[in-house]
Amino acid sequence: MRLSRRSGHAGHGRPFSRRPKTPPRSRLTRLAAAAILATGGPLAIAAVPPAAAAAAQAGASIDIVNFEYQPGLLTATVGTTVTWKNTSDRPHTVTDRGGTFDTDPILPGQTATVTFTAPGTYHFFCRINPSKMNGIISVDGGNQGHTTVRVEAVDPALEGESLRFEPPVLTVAAGATVIFANVGGKPHTLTADDGSFDTGVVPPGAEGGRFAGTSATFSIAKPGRYNFHCEIHPAVMKGTITVEGETRAGPAPTPASNAPKTANVDMADFSFKDAQVSVAPGGEVVFKNTGQAPHTATFDDVQVDTGTVQPGATGKLTAPTKPGSYSYRCTIHPAKMRGVIVVVGQNTEDPAASPASAAAGAKRAVAVGGGGPGGGVSTLVLATGVIGGFFGGVGVAAFAKPKRPTGRERLKGSTATSE
Repeated sequence: MRLSRRSGHAGHGRPFSRRPKTPPRSRLTRLAAAAILATGGPLAIAAVPPAAAAAAQAGASIDIVNFEYQPGLLTATVGTTVTWKNTSDRPHTVTDRGGTFDTDPILPGQTATVTFTAPGTYHFFCRINPSKMNGIISVDGGNQGHTTVRVEAVDPALEGESLRFEPPVLTVAAGATVIFANVGGKPHTLTADDGSFDTGVVPPGAEGGRFAGTSATFSIAKPGRYNFHCEIHPAVMKGTITVEGETRAGPAPTPASNAPKTANVDMADFSFKDAQVSVAPGGEVVFKNTGQAPHTATFDDVQVDTGTVQPGATGKLTAPTKPGSYSYRCTIHPAKMRGVIVVVGQNTEDPAASPASAAAGAKRAVAVGGGGPGGGVSTLVLATGVIGGFFGGVGVAAFAKPKRPTGRERLKGSTATSE
């Protein structure tokens, strides 16, 4: 997806120097957009040269009139460039509720363009006026195979909506990237019923979804039919992904994480030091026996074991790829020696990180995570501040003015279709 801004007249050629007093985008939102850019997703934010700007005018257009997008619903095809023109007397933004793109403030008379290269539904809003200005773009991929597709998690934080996936049924090519965007006000997951893939918990936007949420990505290498659900709302949020084509060669990419890729634990007589460490999914944990007796590090819930580590020797193991808390023990001294390894997934702060590291701005992970034993809404997730959204949050509906048709109702009505 390409995004640009152009001035409608010479008087507004300068960049917007005073940002309106609204909550700024989080680093996570900015990193989400950067990660999707790096992985060839639906965004390619860059300045558009004159030739490209002229081509953008041949796509679809939306006017920003006072506090509305006109039209508020647009149906387009993959590759369509949508141009927003600010015809009002104050700045506005066009921001994805899933956190994958943001135009920044568009001054009166200026335009901004976004090129949609991945099929799916895009709920967007104005960060300056989030309760009043909302719209939806439905991007149709046709029958062609696409390397990137989008699925949204929708919930009642959006006025008139219910807990659901949009779309609930989709078909992708083997190895294609699936972007899972949380556009609601509650945390959600996209989890395969058979455990083949799991995004882990994807947090909602600030203030119960009033502002932009976050997203996660994953891919499925093996063709087949996969039923999926949200682990937080499994009874009502369900869907199916059909993967076509040939199995992709090579292992699936390891989920990104805010935690280190390696961790070290000392086997003393008779305790593990540190008793709790954090590591990225699939990371390496090194156990060094500093005592005088042999020890092991044997996981309780999964088949991971260092074997017997003699005094002075080291043992290594690979952490599970699914985030969660994994307890382990020494099988030789099980009553005294126990520990926990925390596998930290995307969108989750490292619970073992020191305050100094957090203050220095440790990067937050953006890519796909998962849910290991003890997954779902764990203490790790609650510690990130998601608990407010999980127990209801404020939601967008609390700030909305007049009642408008729901997204599904409007999708069934008349829409502006790109040429």
